[in-house]
Amino acid sequence: MSRYPSSEQLLDLFNWASPAMLVTDAEGAVVLANKAAFELLKDAATAGARLPEALGIGDYAALLAAGTPVENRRAAFAHPDFPSGYANIGFGEVDGGTYGFWALRPVTTHPTPSPAPGEGPSTAQAWISQVDRADASYTPAGADAIPFLQAYYDRCPVAIHLIEEDGTVAHANWKDIAIVGASAQPDTYVGHHIRRIYADQDVVEDFLGRWGEDAPIIDFRADFLNQGERVPVVIFSTAKVENDRLKNTRCFVFPDSHPDRERDKVTALDLSF
Repeated sequence: MSRYPSSEQLLDLFNWASPAMLVTDAEGAVVLANKAAFELLKDAATAGARLPEALGIGDYAALLAAGTPVENRRAAFAHPDFPSGYANIGFGEVDGGTYGFWALRPVTTHPTPSPAPGEGPSTAQAWISQVDRADASYTPAGADAIPFLQAYYDRCPVAIHLIEEDGTVAHANWKDIAIVGASAQPDTYVGHHIRRIYADQDVVEDFLGRWGEDAPIIDFRADFLNQGERVPVVIFSTAKVENDRLKNTRCFVFPDSHPDRERDKVTALDLSF
């Protein structure tokens, strides 16, 4: 099996991801941006725009020179409903040039699915509704972007995995494999059912039903398991569904910027109250 998802899957992952994803050159100018990035950043996501300055990150040159992945860096966004959040940045080369690979997650009031009834509209639901809405002005990345997307998969410090209809982890990038403690033996994780990495089985069982229904999971705090130890994470996950069947998920998992916060719950999500 290829170490990467297929080209079709990489394009789907990038273009329709629920977090904002961008590639910048050595000067911080935008080279590629997905639909979520255009929703979150407006003009700052257009080709050639200086992304670090737009996010209030003034030390991009030093970060690039160090080459060390950056996690949970506070960032400012141009969106009036989502003015702040976090940037995760990795660095690497494509065809001899040095690039930054960015994953941005907005902060919401509470996740979707919502952990409790009566909270009112979730801004997480509002976010994914904006990402999913049709917009003729957005041009998805095409086949010529594949080298950048493979580098993104290899370098950006956000965990990415694709789950198939039966719950099997079909593909996982380096960060996803590391976050569950499988770096030495990736095949103990990839190719196995996703439920083994969740600390709380009611959460993953709920998620398995939602992925099949193309129901989004946005800004949801959960715990993964790494060699038996809980790892606090924040999940942004949607699904590619065709003919009422799950093709694969688009799961993006961030190290939690607030690991001491209470984990989100799913016990009130069946709406049977």
